[in-house]
Amino acid sequence: MLQRQASPRSTDAQRIIEAAIDLVIAQGFRKLTLRDLAQAVGKSTTVIVNLFGAKSGLVLAVGEHALEADAVFHQRFFGAVAGLPASRDTLLALVLRYLRLRAAAEAGFVRVWEALLLDTDLGEARHDLMRRWEAMREAAWRTYLATVPDAADFAAPLTACLVTEQFYAGALLGRTDYEVISAEGLGALVDRALGRDDGPAPATFWYREHLFLPQAPAAGLEVDSMRLKLLDIAADQILAGGVAGVTNRSVSLVAGTSTSTIAYHWPDMRRFVVDAVWHSVFRDLPHYLARRRPDMDPSAATLETWERLMTPTVSINPQAEGFYTRYARLIASICLEARRDPPLQDLAMVLRGPEGGGTFYNSAGVWPTGFDLTRLAATRFALWIKGQALVASATGIPLSGATLKTAATQLVAQQEP
Repeated sequence: MLQRQASPRSTDAQRIIEAAIDLVIAQGFRKLTLRDLAQAVGKSTTVIVNLFGAKSGLVLAVGEHALEADAVFHQRFFGAVAGLPASRDTLLALVLRYLRLRAAAEAGFVRVWEALLLDTDLGEARHDLMRRWEAMREAAWRTYLATVPDAADFAAPLTACLVTEQFYAGALLGRTDYEVISAEGLGALVDRALGRDDGPAPATFWYREHLFLPQAPAAGLEVDSMRLKLLDIAADQILAGGVAGVTNRSVSLVAGTSTSTIAYHWPDMRRFVVDAVWHSVFRDLPHYLARRRPDMDPSAATLETWERLMTPTVSINPQAEGFYTRYARLIASICLEARRDPPLQDLAMVLRGPEGGGTFYNSAGVWPTGFDLTRLAATRFALWIKGQALVASATGIPLSGATLKTAATQLVAQQEP
């Protein structure tokens, strides 16, 4: 963290970092420009370059500042309950309070963390920073969970689940349907940490019964149709740069057509973007989530066959990113945009409400028969794999088969033989 000192250089650096954080909160790192930042602090871009070098240097300086602030947040958060036994009620209250505080507008350091999780343009430059950041978060939770017998090792899956839930909370806190469903799912997460059995999932099943899921936007389209071409281009842009990166002009330029083409096929740009979001989900859906089950005897499914099926879905190789890596980034970008564009909250809720549904309803032949994949266990796993995929991408540490299997056994109970 850059400390405030008497020298003009340090004072300028601190002001620039604080102004950069404000701009990141408003628009993210991708739209942050040195020109806008210079105008915000009343300095020339030359001053910023002399202090931080290129934009990547500024981003990392902002990240270091935010990491220090987040470390202080964790110290104060857990310090306030030092010595308090981690019962089911207290642990659930802590999880819910943790998410609420981190979703607050004044938590600018969290917005920096979220932006760095998603900013693939930084490449390896963010890896060391994000490794230290995730180690800090996990260590803070591990220290608290150590007050409960055999619970300390649950810090890793817990913090990964909270990565995904944090994005949802930022977009949806205050909605009754979200708060009921998230409390149910997070309560089950706490139960698992404490070695308790899963209960029923009435809120989750209620939401599913009333949920209307759209059909795949590309269903029935010819492979060479303009409509499908536009959807593919927009889906690629969403997965690369988030929902906000898609404009009529950006899609039309790649398609080599006029800006009136989208208006010809869709009633408005919002409808087109929503269809493109769903297209990006349906297009790359793994076969076991799309009801195309593995060609094998369900009773023969083992943890090893499950590992082989899951590993490609969490690949962080830029040339062959896995479904969950892309899908987690998509969900996070939708949630970020929903904070600025409230009508998108409904879309975010459609994604959060049935979290884990595909895993639960398509488990035969995928999950080992000895695993008790309840509806709430499926939600836990769905939150974990997306959060862990984002962390893997941000830290540059691929998810190994061993990590996948460990998480499966930690998050899903095994039936007695």
